[in-house]
Amino acid sequence: MATLSQLLELPDLGLKLLQSGPGDPELSWVSITELLGLAEYLEGGEIIMTTGLTLGADDPGWLDFVAGLSRARVAAIGFGVGVNHDTVPTPLLRAASTYRVALFEIPLPVPFIAVSKAVAGLLRSDELRAARSALQVQLRLLDSARGSQDPAEVLASIAQATGRQLALVSGKDRVLASTQGFQSDGAELVALNTEGTLHLAIAGSGPLTPEGSSVIAAGAMALGFSVRSDRASDRAERERWELLTGRILSGALPAATAEVLAPGVRLPRTLRAVAVQGSPEDISGWRGEPRLGLDRLIGSTEELAGGLARAWQIVDGSAPEAALTRIAQHGLDAVVGRAVAATALPMSVRSAAGRLGDLPGRSSLYVEPRRAQTIWADRDAPFLEAVLGLGASPEHGAIALSREVLGPLAATGPNRKASTEPDRELLCETLGALFASDGQRGPAAAALGIHRNTLRDRIARIERLTGRSLASAADRAELWFALRADELA
Repeated sequence: MATLSQLLELPDLGLKLLQSGPGDPELSWVSITELLGLAEYLEGGEIIMTTGLTLGADDPGWLDFVAGLSRARVAAIGFGVGVNHDTVPTPLLRAASTYRVALFEIPLPVPFIAVSKAVAGLLRSDELRAARSALQVQLRLLDSARGSQDPAEVLASIAQATGRQLALVSGKDRVLASTQGFQSDGAELVALNTEGTLHLAIAGSGPLTPEGSSVIAAGAMALGFSVRSDRASDRAERERWELLTGRILSGALPAATAEVLAPGVRLPRTLRAVAVQGSPEDISGWRGEPRLGLDRLIGSTEELAGGLARAWQIVDGSAPEAALTRIAQHGLDAVVGRAVAATALPMSVRSAAGRLGDLPGRSSLYVEPRRAQTIWADRDAPFLEAVLGLGASPEHGAIALSREVLGPLAATGPNRKASTEPDRELLCETLGALFASDGQRGPAAAALGIHRNTLRDRIARIERLTGRSLASAADRAELWFALRADELA
């Protein structure tokens, strides 16, 4: 920015400051006048040069002249001596002091045009500096489109260069990333894709400089390139994320592998597995939204009986609310697994899987008004959590008792060795189906896709291996608690 002090420091002009104003005012332009009522034609920041042709040395009109310029917020008054007045009039000095308007003397033989050219040169240099700075920001932003810079970092770079608050918005009002303090009220939207589903929202007041406009244009281009290359709707890209998510959820790959597909994005300290369920159409709409970073950790869609579909997503364990809001906005139900360390995601999957039977069926999708249901595996059963002592050591009493009850059907024995029963998982699934069907064998056999005689044989094996009878209410209660403890612990 060009300032008054820079002008006064130019040695060739010999300007002399007689009265300082508040601070070091920025210069916007320069004007020569002998008029008294010039204030209404000014915008602020101008230097007004005069020789005092219309006012005498002791004329009280100097006070009104300076008062008007003060209201117009001029940068300074330049008075040329040796033309109409040999010295700067005393009333002008007093008025400048009263209204705190900067006043400097222009000596002979310095012409006013020399001062005008000097101001123009300072403004031109300032514009060149701003242009160079804006160009550097634009280059960084465009480079980020080819690299791995996170959209939030791109928004921060634009905000720093323009003083605006910005956000990356999907659909009407879903904020994917934003700068601190962003408010959507009155924000201007710039489309980033041809479908009009993704926008750069710009909020802030005051005029935007040409350099600021160019920075925003470059930032919009960078975000557009980045989002188009990152969109999970791209089939090949989505398939890679689906495959990766499935392997992470099963424990075949560590969760940190996700950072390979999203360089620059770091895993949160804890993660949760979320089972998302609803109609295939709603699942498809939810999956097709533009996604960034780890928000793309969604597994493949599984078709369920009764016209339902299900998919799994990995979310931030300590802040899953944004992901759950997006799920609910599509009318989808969800079961949220326990928050676990990145290395223990299969435990979160098991905790969520144990509550899938509590989700409503297909008929609930047609109930108006439709309210999506969210079940928290670690919040909706506090009594069970407390009784089982989840999170305790493997030698905790409840866990040890569950092993004793299940016997060969437990995942691990007292010495932490894996079960040697070859059909352990099959028999545990059968036991879970019986509990889910309230002990009714017909519905349990149908859910498992087996004949009732096959179910009867499996029940006989379960009772033989555990030493418990499913005809006994007490034994059934012990088996249910033991099975839940084994699944979650």
